[in-house]
Amino acid sequence: MQKLCEAVKVDMGLVGQTISATNATGRYYSMAKYRKALFVMVVGALAATKTCKVEVLQATDGAASDAKAISGKSAIITANTKVIEATVALASAANTDTVTINGLKYTMAAATDATAREFADAAGLVTCVNNATYGVTGVTASASSTTVTLKSTNAGEVYITVAGGSVAGTVTVATTKAIAYVEVDASEMDTDDDFTHIAAKVTSTGAGIDGVVLLRGNSRFNIEQIVGASAA
Repeated sequence: MQKLCEAVKVDMGLVGQTISATNATGRYYSMAKYRKALFVMVVGALAATKTCKVEVLQATDGAASDAKAISGKSAIITANTKVIEATVALASAANTDTVTINGLKYTMAAATDATAREFADAAGLVTCVNNATYGVTGVTASASSTTVTLKSTNAGEVYITVAGGSVAGTVTVATTKAIAYVEVDASEMDTDDDFTHIAAKVTSTGAGIDGVVLLRGNSRFNIEQIVGASAA
């Protein structure tokens, strides 16, 4: 049986780094031996309204000669929309403020009542979200002081969309983890014009740590992983 590491070439598309309201482009890799490539972007902290985009560039060599984007090959993460983890800060929240998680709205009130989807504080919101009947399916909440962290109950199975409704006070929502990917087939490159290499470009309007992993597959040759350590 073929191992996964024998079927997919793993490389560093872009080393994890702080990209603060700017962009960064990783190294260019040859597609000469491969038919397909998948760029996976991992996004760290991303404040409300901010975005992080990964797009695929192509060039005629590994030195980025004639570099340009491959049309239609980009993906954008918008803060607090379809993310892996997020936080809800309630330090400045007041009664009637709301928190909406995957379409379910919870309202701050004098006392916590999960059946009414009302919470009195961070611990109360945790009680509401984790309730078997009135909570958010597939999402688990935990609290530290006045901040609630939301994450998928089973990692990688559910995404989270969360918004704060600041009415009488202030509810601050932020993304802590998100993921996106872009897949490219070699036939989508301008090979007739000798474009042979691809790279990932990440553009962020926020100030988080972002990185990209490159997976290349459908190789015509045996794959050799070039890594510092491995186990298979």
